[in-house]
Amino acid sequence: MFDQTFLRELAAMKDEAGVVSLYTTADPREEASTRPARGIRLRNELAAIRDHVNTWPDRERREAVFRRLEALEPDIVELLDAAESGIGRALFASVGDNDVRTIKLQVPIEDCAVLESTAYVRPLLTAMATSAPAGLVLVSRDGVRLIDLRYGVAEEIKHETYEIDTEDWRPMRGPGPGGTAQSNSTQTDRFQRRVEDRLRRNLHGSAPEIARQARSRGWTDVLLIGDVELTEVLAGAVHPLDVVQVDTIVDTLPPAEAAKHVAPELAATRERRDAALAARAVDAAKSGGRGSLGLNQTLALLNEGRVDHLLLEESAKWSGFKGLDGYLYDHAPAGVPSDPEPDLGERMIEAALNTGVTLTILTTTGAEALTNYNGVAALLRW
Repeated sequence: MFDQTFLRELAAMKDEAGVVSLYTTADPREEASTRPARGIRLRNELAAIRDHVNTWPDRERREAVFRRLEALEPDIVELLDAAESGIGRALFASVGDNDVRTIKLQVPIEDCAVLESTAYVRPLLTAMATSAPAGLVLVSRDGVRLIDLRYGVAEEIKHETYEIDTEDWRPMRGPGPGGTAQSNSTQTDRFQRRVEDRLRRNLHGSAPEIARQARSRGWTDVLLIGDVELTEVLAGAVHPLDVVQVDTIVDTLPPAEAAKHVAPELAATRERRDAALAARAVDAAKSGGRGSLGLNQTLALLNEGRVDHLLLEESAKWSGFKGLDGYLYDHAPAGVPSDPEPDLGERMIEAALNTGVTLTILTTTGAEALTNYNGVAALLRW
């Protein structure tokens, strides 16, 4: 559902009269309260929007927004309803028509209410980045379980059971030839080696399906979870698929519990991935390759259509200017008509989505290499 096409369609949602974007998180710890804090926060932000709209000189436009907010009240009540599903919730509604879109994730999302000419998507992208599609492969001597984890939802998609038929090669009982205990031990060792060899074959046999699922489901990370002796074999079998081995036993847990158990390892994996991506951009830019660093340089290349992969630090804020031609600047361009742009981050995201640029929201830790570059970098097409 939440693919690049979906995000581009959302970013393209535009209405000069305004698009209302609402975000809230249904914290289970607040549900016992008759007035959960999230409801108070969202209502306060909606009140701030009404106060701002009240300053507009255009009476017809003011009244259009007020009418739309009033008409949206049932949707807002539902958005805040504790009985509804979803932890992170979002609503997007155009002022000039009846277009309303709602989204629910099973992860927290930043609470806010925004009225702009386009849908405000950065909180959604940030929440999605923290819970990007990942594959959890639970490995045991009895088989493998494949769990698809995305946006807080864990679903088991395959369970392959290993059955080692030893009927024709049971270990010999009693002493071996000559009545020696050593021969008996040799027979037992030989049996165990055959069992281990069959197990390795089974693990190798599971590798193609794991790789196929990773490709088809767009897993950003793949975790092999289980005894290190088993995950080591499987990691070699799925090569060159990039995997992370987690030495813990969760193969009997339900999908959601298994995902919860390895959440710290998954978060650390994302940080390492982000750090490697940021380092790659830094190396490319400093070596004169296809990379850019900092707001000024990256904006110029984004305007030229040269950016292939845009990297933005999740908590950074930027302001600047937007030209009448849609170009973005960190400073007012000389001789070019432009307007102040208080939320340059959102505009960069829109530009990336509208031009087919890959976009990654980096964790603050993962973006440490970009600290001296405004938390902005890019890998270039040419």
